[in-house]
Amino acid sequence: MEQVKEYHINNSTIRIIFGNIVDSQAEVIVSSDDCYISMGGGVSMAIALQEGTGAILRDVKNKVPADIGDVIVSTAGTLPQKYIFHAITIGAISSKQSPAPTLVSKEDVHQYIIGHSIDKCFLLMHAMDLNSIAFPSIGAGAAGIPFNRVADTMSESIAKNLRKTNKSFSVELYLLDRRGRMKPWDFLPMFEQFSAQEAISKMMSEQADNRLITDETIIKKSTENTIPDTDKDIFISYSRKDTNTVEFIYEWLEKAGYKCWLDVDGMFSGISYKKVIVDAIKRSKVLLFMSSENSNKSRNVISEVSIAMEYGKKVIPIRLDMSPYSESIEYDIINHDYVVYDNSRIEESNKEMLKKIVSTLEMI
Repeated sequence: MEQVKEYHINNSTIRIIFGNIVDSQAEVIVSSDDCYISMGGGVSMAIALQEGTGAILRDVKNKVPADIGDVIVSTAGTLPQKYIFHAITIGAISSKQSPAPTLVSKEDVHQYIIGHSIDKCFLLMHAMDLNSIAFPSIGAGAAGIPFNRVADTMSESIAKNLRKTNKSFSVELYLLDRRGRMKPWDFLPMFEQFSAQEAISKMMSEQADNRLITDETIIKKSTENTIPDTDKDIFISYSRKDTNTVEFIYEWLEKAGYKCWLDVDGMFSGISYKKVIVDAIKRSKVLLFMSSENSNKSRNVISEVSIAMEYGKKVIPIRLDMSPYSESIEYDIINHDYVVYDNSRIEESNKEMLKKIVSTLEMI
């Protein structure tokens, strides 16, 4: 069996490696551990022994006990990595713990532990501006999770996170049987699951490309004279359901001297990635994302924000309400400074928005 196998999902690369995770050169190593991060066995012990100074254990002593399924960040000490992410796969045993509800199976718990840990790792990667990470087989050691379940859940969770973002991540997954109980073919489920996820991603990409070609043909025929022919300062991305508030903001910005692009009449609405929208975003300096419950459910708005990020445009979230960002763009904008637009404090909201726009444009 090959020592290294590579897969591609969206813009990211996944490498499955037969070897010791402490040999990785990734920015982050993930360690599977108990809620006290004792680093007493398996991957965690190997990391502690390789580091040698006890710096990791000293760093985490004030961060425990941690919740099962959570991820705790620590220094990497003398190791070449920037951080160690400690995935908590074993909880505290206490007589006060109540038995799990009968409707929740052991498989459900395993899926939660692995999936939640991986989701948290990628959220941290984005928040900390990191690009490479090395995983072990989370939970396959002392936590006692069957390897088939680990392979299934890890592949699904990693692929899901990579499809959510246009960023390029380098993901490594190390396979090593420290107990000597597994044969090479016992690891096949991991390769099979990632191969399936790669195939799904390719199919989704091809379908998106086909829609794009169809959409561009329709747009070229119907709007060939309506594509904006001048550059704009601001592209406003919003849901039609928020039109009243957004049109007021648009008019205020125009009076303040900014040239804004706003699709008021819905001429350009429809399926994502239309050429006219892409051109308008490319001709603008900044995209104002009018974030609301409506816009975060809008496929068109999410596509516009994603396109802006892809072309390196500055994105300023204007929160018309405090609804959570769509999962499709959350990783890309979670750390962006935003402006709360309060209709009961319009003058103050306009001033805050103007300050943010001015400071952003000065950085371009």
